[in-house]
Amino acid sequence: MKIVEIFSHRNGLDILESPKFTPAFQEFMDVLRGLPPYRAAQAKKTSASHVIAPGAMNRWLDNELCVKRDWDWHPLIIDADPNDKQRSSQLRSDFRKNRIEVEVQFGNVARYAYDVYKMAISMALGHADVGIQVVCTKKFAAITGGNIAYFERAMRELEKSRLTLIVPLIVIGIEPEKWIIDAYPPESDAPNVTRTTVNEARKKRGKPPVPDIGDDETSLGVRDVIEIAKRVARA
Repeated sequence: MKIVEIFSHRNGLDILESPKFTPAFQEFMDVLRGLPPYRAAQAKKTSASHVIAPGAMNRWLDNELCVKRDWDWHPLIIDADPNDKQRSSQLRSDFRKNRIEVEVQFGNVARYAYDVYKMAISMALGHADVGIQVVCTKKFAAITGGNIAYFERAMRELEKSRLTLIVPLIVIGIEPEKWIIDAYPPESDAPNVTRTTVNEARKKRGKPPVPDIGDDETSLGVRDVIEIAKRVARA
């Protein structure tokens, strides 16, 4: 995968290139450059031109970062409401290491905005000091799906948010090195990574297991968001 451009928000790149963060940052960038553009097994309903399999790319990153390397897999940011035992909805990021929060978004624009929101909460709660957001370029998004988050839009919006979004982060725009779609590996070639797979790798490193994630965060409702906002304000 080609790193087309990096946008630095609130000195995010300067922080990542400082001695404390450089090793983990460079490790992540090296892994990202190796990401294959997996080809979907069949044409998508949205359009025949949408030929990329985002889920396969996510699984490849899970394997490279959390099985082969020691990045945290879907680390917890905050419970929606820890006092409500009937609900287990949580906010989780994609990856974390050495206080670097990472979100990889090959989905729609709304999900990208949600990722930035999660990074802000994670930093407010002291889990991380700087964030990395990975998205497609506009050209790559056009063959990935409909209404996909893309770098050029993210950059425009963040440029206008310097005074309102005060957390340091970078946005990385990626696209394939070549545009020969038939040469892309099929999504069936992507590794199948589960919590069990990750925990086996963590056990070998002497790390505690990843707990059961519970409900998917997309089940968060208005009540959950309000409760999270209250807890962050109290932190």
